[in-house]
Order: sequence, then C-alpha cells, then structure tokens
Amino acid sequence: MSRTDYEGWMASAYDAGRSLDEDVLAVWGEIATPFLGPDLEGLVLDLGAGTGRFSGHLAQWSASPVVAVEPATAMARLARSRDAPGVRVAVGRSEAIPLRDASVKAAWLSQVLHHIEDLDQAARELARVVRPAGTVLIRGSLGQDDLHEGPSRGLVLYRYFPEAGRVADAHPGPGRVLDAFARAGLVAQHVTQVAQATASSLQELYTRVATRADSTLAAIDDETFAAGLAALQADAAAEAAEARVSPVIDRLDFLVLRPA
Repeated sequence: MSRTDYEGWMASAYDAGRSLDEDVLAVWGEIATPFLGPDLEGLVLDLGAGTGRFSGHLAQWSASPVVAVEPATAMARLARSRDAPGVRVAVGRSEAIPLRDASVKAAWLSQVLHHIEDLDQAARELARVVRPAGTVLIRGSLGQDDLHEGPSRGLVLYRYFPEAGRVADAHPGPGRVLDAFARAGLVAQHVTQVAQATASSLQELYTRVATRADSTLAAIDDETFAAGLAALQADAAAEAAEARVSPVIDRLDFLVLRPA
C-alpha cells in the first residue's frame, strides 16, 4: 500500500475515516467561534483543509468568507465538490500561502502541523497573512516533548496501534511549535486540550479505522495494522455483546496564537 498518498487512495478514503459527527462539530464551533474575529473584517483561512470537512462550518461560525488552502490536488478537488457556501478552495502550501499580506482575520489549522515540511517558514507565512488583531487556531495532536505526554497517551486509537502512536509522538510537540511561531511574531494566548467523542462506540471506531485514513496508520506495516484492527474488532464485538457501549473520548490539543 502506498503510504499517506493524499493524491490517491487516502483522498478517496479520508471522509469515510475522518468525518466528525454534528455533536463534535458543535463542540468545536462553540470553542472556536469567539476566536474567529467576529468584530474584524477579513478572510478566514482553513490551512491544510484536506477535503474541506471544517471549511463550510468555519464560514458559518465566523459569518465570513473562507479560503481553504490544500496542497494535494485530489483533496482540494473533493473540498470543491462540497460546494459549501462562502468557501473558496485554492491549491497551495503552508510555506507559500496564496493570499495577500494582512488579509486574514483568523487561520484554522486542524491536524496539519505534522504534514508541514518547514514549520518555521509556515509560521512566517501565517504571520504575514494574519491581520495584527487576528488569530491562529491550531487543533490537533501535538507530539511528545518536555511539555506534553504525546498523543499515544491521549487517543484511544493508539491503545490498539502503539506503533502508530510512536509515529504520532514524534510529531512536533508544543515546545517546538510555540518556539517556531514565537520567532515569527505569533505568541500563545490560549493553550488547552478539548475532549471530543471521536466515535459513538468501539464498533464505529473500528469502521472508521478500517479505512486506514490516518497518516500514522499508513506509516506502519500491513501486518501490524491488521493485528491492531483485529484487536479493536474483538473489543467492539465484546462491548456490543455485553450491552456496555459508550462513546470513544479523545483529548485533542487546541492552541490560540496572536501577533505580538
């Protein structure tokens, strides 16, 4: 299997594997809306937008036009096919954002940082396009460092796929992220974690995970993936048989940065 091929199989599997329920989106909407510049003019940037799963919601939450920037043309094509009101999709990279200086009142980055090749350059680009009173909102699973335990301890997925958890732990941690943005002139205003119901049950988690639409799962070998999937399937079946179904709760990092 080609690893993390966002121009091929991953693009077609992404929405089935990574979609979020309306209740989860409502949680993120409530958290994000106060930071989306309700009193400012300008665009909202969905950077690394993927298939645009947040783009239309960002337009609703902010009551502002959204530009969804995505480097993979196949993912961008799927984002355009949503035809979400108020959303324009552009192909582009985080290191060269195709927008004018100070044109963005809020930038949203969801599960993006570990895909950026040059984090320092991306931070400088965000500092360029974000207005002086604007914000950068980062949602995701930051890696392990002295400030952070890492996603292998915070996401249920990695109980079944510890090898993938080690991949996730190697992603940039908050120390690296905050340093890069601070050097670019963007400083942390708010750093927290948010609990979300990633799936309504282990069976739903299994159905999503079976798509392998996650870069950390794509990074492990097929045999290891199959073993983890089998263990998850067994636990899902036991949960259903014992009538003790409960939501799968994960904790994701949420950072708000502003120009210094």
